[in-house]
Amino acid sequence: MAIDLHVHSSYSDGCLSPKQLVERAHQLGVSALAITDHDTLAGVPEALSYGRDLGVFVLPGIELSCEGYHILGYGVDCGYQPLREQLEELAQARAERAARIVDRLAVAGIHLSLERVQELAGAGVVGRPHVAAALVEKGYASNTKDAFARFLNKGQPGYVPRYRLSVDRAINLVKGAGGIPVWAHPGDRFSRQCLQELKSCGVMGVEVWHPDHNKDQMLWFADQGAREGLLVTGGSDFHCPQLGEAELASHATPLWAWAALRAAF
Repeated sequence: MAIDLHVHSSYSDGCLSPKQLVERAHQLGVSALAITDHDTLAGVPEALSYGRDLGVFVLPGIELSCEGYHILGYGVDCGYQPLREQLEELAQARAERAARIVDRLAVAGIHLSLERVQELAGAGVVGRPHVAAALVEKGYASNTKDAFARFLNKGQPGYVPRYRLSVDRAINLVKGAGGIPVWAHPGDRFSRQCLQELKSCGVMGVEVWHPDHNKDQMLWFADQGAREGLLVTGGSDFHCPQLGEAELASHATPLWAWAALRAAF
């Protein structure tokens, strides 16, 4: 029995549809997973439907990109209007950013079709990964990592800053939607001071088990989370079933932590 609370679908920057994610989870023996797409809840209904069919518990979730942090929201009400309105605003900002990136790349002699970038996004929210995919498709980059490194990261010709929510706003939206806000993959940014500051803003948990965290970090984060009376979670941050990327449930949430999370709702 494995629990994966950090999974991305094709509605943000993942490769698999929500249906395919649930099917993969079922095949791998994952009993529960949270769909946590970036700044969108669009994939949750499909995942819930197929989860019921296959006996996989699907927890509605989201990953909100904030100023300096990412906040996971677990158990949110997808119909909560203030959250829906904010997500629509974020989607519009992402679309405008993609257009600006394509324009900046053109000035540098790198010509992409904005329509093709939008096609690559499919039904999901357009973002830099889709621009990166277009760069690879056109032969400007060897892979997505190369596309980001040479064209899309800060200091490169296609870099455009993105609009981000304040941490307070993100946490309040998650709580307003009946959800539990958790600090996502803190990594090298983690400190007790940051954890306490986020707790004072309303964060209720910290992501401990994650592919970007080494064993010492995971022990440290779990210890500090416990000292602050916070929930602890984990997930694979799964995007694509490709060599070198984390597989579903590779960094699972322990059953005791999953039980504590569910009891908090």
